Amino acid sequence: MRNFLKAFLLFLCWATTALLIHNHTLNDNVEENVANNVKIEKKPLVTNKTTTSQNKEKDTIQIHKEKQKEPLKKVITTLPFNDKFITSSHNTRVLFPKKFHYFKDSIFNFLNNNPQKEITIKATYLKNELLNNNSNFGNERALYLKKKLVQYGVNPKRINIESIVDEYEYDPEGFYAEGITIAFNTMPSNKIANIEKEITNKTLYSYFGNNSFKPDRTLYSYTKEVKNYLLKHPNKKITIIGHTDNFGEEEANNWIGLERAKNVSDYFVKQGIDKTIINSTSKGETAPIADNNTREGRAKNRRIEILIN
Repeated sequence: MRNFLKAFLLFLCWATTALLIHNHTLNDNVEENVANNVKIEKKPLVTNKTTTSQNKEKDTIQIHKEKQKEPLKKVITTLPFNDKFITSSHNTRVLFPKKFHYFKDSIFNFLNNNPQKEITIKATYLKNELLNNNSNFGNERALYLKKKLVQYGVNPKRINIESIVDEYEYDPEGFYAEGITIAFNTMPSNKIANIEKEITNKTLYSYFGNNSFKPDRTLYSYTKEVKNYLLKHPNKKITIIGHTDNFGEEEANNWIGLERAKNVSDYFVKQGIDKTIINSTSKGETAPIADNNTREGRAKNRRIEILIN
């Protein structure tokens, strides 16, 4: 009996020791697994918070998407109008609705506000629409519109014309509404230089045959050109010279010429040109450019000469 009790106590000691060792090992394994689990859970958090290559890649993709959404910039070279020019199979005139007369004002303002631009009137014609003067319907239609614009005050040097042979059909009444387009472009530098040269030596005739002063669109357009020129050449001065025919007394003609020059000077000032750079003078009848014995010659002699230097 005593031996049994000794053996039983020895067994209990051994079992207790084994149980303690097992629990210690189990706790170590649990802690290791928990630590591993925590590390796995923390990895994505650390990645999101740091500036990694993955974040940079996301930024790059976002910028790339924005660039794709940006619309392409198209260069539009044709002046848009709500109405159309109408051509006829019967003649070379160009028709347009009465409300479409605004096209002249639109082109007039466009060129005045864009001093380095010019327009090209493009007119189509059929291959059998030829004229005896080696011209064609397209060329004459473009010329017709150019004359309208020049009469309205547009500088003719800034209007080009182009005729284009094409295939199309007139409607049953002989009309076609797609035969005229007006495009614009920037003038080459040599043409800009030539136009500026003309600006610095200009002769005006409109309405200067009368004693009263009547500024027209030609003078208005020229004034805009002068202002744009002075922006590029601020140290230039303006001399305005009045001329007359030889009808009447020389002294009176000299006074009339001076008054006309002053009228143009005052107009320039009202349009924003500095009056301190303008000098008005008169040569009266002393510098004719045509024969005073003819009506046409006297009309040419009644003029305003503008010099910028």
